[in-house]
Amino acid sequence: MVDRQEALARLNKEKEYEDSLADKLGSYFLISLDSIQDLSDKEKKKLKESLSIIQEDSTRHSYLFNQLVQLVFKDESDNY
Repeated sequence: MVDRQEALARLNKEKEYEDSLADKLGSYFLISLDSIQDLSDKEKKKLKESLSIIQEDSTRHSYLFNQLVQLVFKDESDNY
């Protein structure tokens, strides 16, 4: 078990990673796919679909991490 501070630090680190991943997917990888000439339109479409799923999951995870952080703040115990 970890104390509240360590639990919050771990959750925040994971949330920052998820947020960074979602940002990179949206601002770089999805936009950059169109400039890759060696990929067919079908391959680009498939990659965009897959990356979009990852991005949506990452956004959902960020929301869930926020809920976990709130739970840790509200919970009076020190065992997480």
